Order: sequence, then C-alpha cells, then structure tokens
Amino acid sequence: MILPEPPEYMEFLAPYPEATKRLARELREKVLPLLPDCVEILWDATNTVGMSYGFTDKNADHFMHLPVYTKYVNIGFTQGAFLDDPEGRLQGSGAKIRHIKLTKAEDLDDPYLHGLIEQAVLRAVRPKEAVEARSVIRVMDGPKRRPKPGA
Repeated sequence: MILPEPPEYMEFLAPYPEATKRLARELREKVLPLLPDCVEILWDATNTVGMSYGFTDKNADHFMHLPVYTKYVNIGFTQGAFLDDPEGRLQGSGAKIRHIKLTKAEDLDDPYLHGLIEQAVLRAVRPKEAVEARSVIRVMDGPKRRPKPGA
C-alpha cells in the first residue's frame, strides 16, 4: 500500500525527540508496503500519537497499531493473543492485545514480524466490498501527555 505522509502527522510528532520522530516516520514508510489496501488512522490521543490499520474506519476493527512513545514505537496487534508466536516475542497480558517494542527501523525488516503482520491481516474484520487505501486524521479532545523538552 502506498500513501503520502499527511502533514498533520508531523505536527502530531512535533513534541517528540528528533530520533523518535525519525523512527516513527521510518517505521510508517516500512510498514505501508507490507499491507494490503486498507484504512490508516493517524491519531493524536491523550497518551500518545500513533497510527492504526484496518479495513473499516472503526478503531475496534483495526488489526495493527503503532503508538509512539518518547524513545520507541510499539507494533501492536489487536488480536495478538491469538497469533501464532512460537518464539514468544509478543508482550502483554490482556485478553487480546499484544505488542513488540521497536527501537530502530530495521527491527521491521525481521521476517518473523512480517509473519505476525500477515496473520493479523488474515484475522482482520473486512467489509464485503474492496477498501480504498486512505489516511484518516483523528484528534482526541482533552489534555495531551507528551515528552518534556530534552527528553
């Protein structure tokens, strides 16, 4: 899938350290070609900035998300507890969601992660009709918890 980077995404990332901004942008560039046409939601939420991917506009239907933290980005899988993970790399103890911490863009070159992404895509909720690749911007109301300058 190919999508241009929306200017709002850079605005959302502005409070983050330069290395983290670069990591988030590079991971987005690497993950898009791994995905079939789907809906990308770029969000500015209370606790973090990030992106998620699914075949509908509903957050609950999204199969994968990449929240940005001060020094790393997670790759999270909405149905991660149900993915085949023989190496036990997925972290989390909730009923469904699992994640892996990414600290460099090259982490996403790992074929094991590609396999997890493929599984997540196959498990995803899909509408009957084809989905047009698109980006959607969402800004949540309320205060934002962002990295402090110099973090």
